[in-house]
Amino acid sequence: MPSATFQTALAPDTRTRILDLAEVLLLERGYNAFSYHHLARELGIKPAAIHYHYPSKDDLGTALVTRQLRRLRKWRGLPRVTGLGPAQQLDALLAVYENHLGHDRRVCLFGALAADFRTLPEAMQAELRVFNHELTEWLAEVLSAGRATDAFRFVGSPAAKALQLLTTLAGALQVARVHDETPFQVIVGQLRLELLP
Repeated sequence: MPSATFQTALAPDTRTRILDLAEVLLLERGYNAFSYHHLARELGIKPAAIHYHYPSKDDLGTALVTRQLRRLRKWRGLPRVTGLGPAQQLDALLAVYENHLGHDRRVCLFGALAADFRTLPEAMQAELRVFNHELTEWLAEVLSAGRATDAFRFVGSPAAKALQLLTTLAGALQVARVHDETPFQVIVGQLRLELLP
């Protein structure tokens, strides 16, 4: 049996616990629908402990988007992603969106923040733009490589197609939240039908 010291080393620190819970609440409720009091109550800590790590909710929100941006950069650089062909890379991206369905039909980060964008702090807006730009740019490269090798067929530029796909996927998660997973699967099926030769 592991020692208490070993178990403590594996337990997430307070800063990480705050970020993890804030992320869940953000994707389930939206940025403006939770407060430090919600976080403190759920975590069993005082709001002052949250302010210690994140002096303002603006700081917390920016940290959430920054963490997602780091995850995106890490994910797209993983050998299990970079070593795939374009069609399989698209499948890997679709699996990320499908994973949201398994978590109480949560929306994606962009979908959760886009509706509240004008009320977000500037630093958070800037990070969300970077996140969206880098994801779109990566997908455009995948689509371009796929069209060059006849793995995909589509009309228009890869950048435009990437924007269309990501917007459709974000919207599909919103529709799944209102109904069930069926419309999401239909939409993904249609995307595949239009892209794959």
